[in-house]
Amino acid sequence: MANDNKQPLISIIVPTYERSTLLPRALDSIYAQTWKNIEVIVVDDNLPGSVFEKDTRRILQPYLGRENFFCIKTAGKTGGGAARNYALKQCHGEYVAFLDDDDRYLPEKLERQVTFMQKNQLDGSYHDIRWFGENEKQVEYRSLDYTRDYSREGLLKAHILHSIAPTAAYMFRRDKLLETEGFGEVPSGQDFILMLRCIESGMKMSYLPGAYVIQYLHRGKRISLGDNKVKGENMLYELKHKYFHILTPKERRYVKFRHYAVLAFSSMRSKRVLQAVRYAMITVKCSPVLCLKEAVRYIRSKFRR
Repeated sequence: MANDNKQPLISIIVPTYERSTLLPRALDSIYAQTWKNIEVIVVDDNLPGSVFEKDTRRILQPYLGRENFFCIKTAGKTGGGAARNYALKQCHGEYVAFLDDDDRYLPEKLERQVTFMQKNQLDGSYHDIRWFGENEKQVEYRSLDYTRDYSREGLLKAHILHSIAPTAAYMFRRDKLLETEGFGEVPSGQDFILMLRCIESGMKMSYLPGAYVIQYLHRGKRISLGDNKVKGENMLYELKHKYFHILTPKERRYVKFRHYAVLAFSSMRSKRVLQAVRYAMITVKCSPVLCLKEAVRYIRSKFRR
């Protein structure tokens, strides 16, 4: 563990909306970090007077006495992007990281990431993610090792092709992040827009090997899945079109393939089977070879640690 006296403050922003019962797992994973100089800001985005707001207040009671723990309230149902942007303006850390209320950090997440950033004098960084099911078994290991070219141009192409996300993988210098417009305040894809803004601002960023966050697939609401994901993915595809001039024809075909694959998956999660089948057929038509490669990659990722 690093020396507490020399540790810069890291702010961790945790937006919550209608998932109060899952919140303790996320918060406990923050307080289990080997990096101890932290500020925790829970952003309560529940509607005022709702049962979810009351439950959130009750569940947060044991944490309210902790040093540098804060709960701030939005107007309600403002969305993940707006909630995080609201907290960004109020936090005090030299560095800032994020965690959704239904996910958890692994114990060395903060220490590994901030040490990596300090050593390489970075403004931002990101790492791999592990996806778990409700049974605590790994569903997928998602590597974000998309490029070795960390120039603005290299990162931009990697982001348009693959999407350097999700939010929990990020850490930024707060002062540099505040120079951007922050998260996109849209139904889905807030993290994509944030990373795009960070890359275009010229931030010095790099990839930290290894997975230090576990995200969960569960029956409850995830803002990144279902109807919001379908709407958000269509919006992001239009946004990516503006950057097609930097891609080769093969790379453009890959972006189209990935777009329809995500729509097929999200439609299936929303139990819209016919829509999912239609998107899946378009995906295969885009590239049968890519479909096979992605299927093999996904199967292998289930067993990666």
